[in-house]
Amino acid sequence: MKKTIRILVIEDTEDVRNNIIEILESEGYDALGAENGKIGIETAIQVSPDLILCDIMMPVMDGYNVLESLRKNVITSTTPFIFLTAKNTRDDLRRGMALGADDYIAKPFTIDELLNGVTMRLKRAEDFKIKSEQKLNELTRNMGVPITRVINEPIKAIIGFSKMVMTEYMHMEKPEIAEFMALIYNAGMKLNGVIHKTLLFYQLEALSYKAEEIKTLQEKVSSNSKSKTTEICASIATHFGRSNDLMLHIEANTNLAIPSEFLDEALTQLVENAFIYSPKRSKVKVVVGSDGTRTYFTISDEGLGMTESQIESSGAFTRFNEEFAAQEGIGLGLTIVRKINDLFGTQLSINST
Repeated sequence: MKKTIRILVIEDTEDVRNNIIEILESEGYDALGAENGKIGIETAIQVSPDLILCDIMMPVMDGYNVLESLRKNVITSTTPFIFLTAKNTRDDLRRGMALGADDYIAKPFTIDELLNGVTMRLKRAEDFKIKSEQKLNELTRNMGVPITRVINEPIKAIIGFSKMVMTEYMHMEKPEIAEFMALIYNAGMKLNGVIHKTLLFYQLEALSYKAEEIKTLQEKVSSNSKSKTTEICASIATHFGRSNDLMLHIEANTNLAIPSEFLDEALTQLVENAFIYSPKRSKVKVVVGSDGTRTYFTISDEGLGMTESQIESSGAFTRFNEEFAAQEGIGLGLTIVRKINDLFGTQLSINST
């Protein structure tokens, strides 16, 4: 069944608003209206329209402020947006485009001009969606190439060590069997980590296309306790055999507008990266604090660092400094954190000195 396209019309003049809605509905669109910018923003976030038509000169909030607010919200940040305006000077056009407007329709306009503008913008949005899905599918098809080595290593260890125990257990002492079982367990845990990280990456990638689910998740508040943060960091340090290298400074418990499972994942990826890309017997410092308006997590290490170009090009399945990365990892850590930031409006800053 073909999806009905929903269009939101933000226009303070009632007759104009109703006429536009009537025209759109006659073409099979699901059209709804808002009489000012404030209501328009609330409606857009609530219903996630496929396209927004918005007047510029309105009471309460003008069209420029409406667009600026919508572009800051993850639910409406990419929603196609067309200005309906009698102001069509070059400065007006430049200002609107700078804020992220997709097009203008100048008043007064004919029915054909309105429908042509709507059709063209919806087609471009659909083309962009198709290209994005193709890119995701291509990434899915190619994902095996960069992680083959990371997966093969623990699989070979599990098969090799288990085969040895199966064939030689009658001639082995218990401590020797226990040693091999520990090697099998560690290889299994490493493989589990690779699979978990890869699945999380694709979960976040798929979630970015689900506006309603994102909206629900954004309403969740997580309580980040000192004990939970300490537990996560200590567990990672123990995994790398570097408990003495971990330094923690956690000021207080915090409440954050992000589900706890995603906050924990972001912290885990950053702390893991710090241990992966720094040598043993060097310090990894984790600081959690607040400046009164925001909570910050600072993770620092004494590794080789990254160049500006490496920071800019870091992405899925991209790895640097192979002498450290060869230990484990598939280059997804920072990408996962960035995706969580994009979904929940947090910020990631990477500095290397």
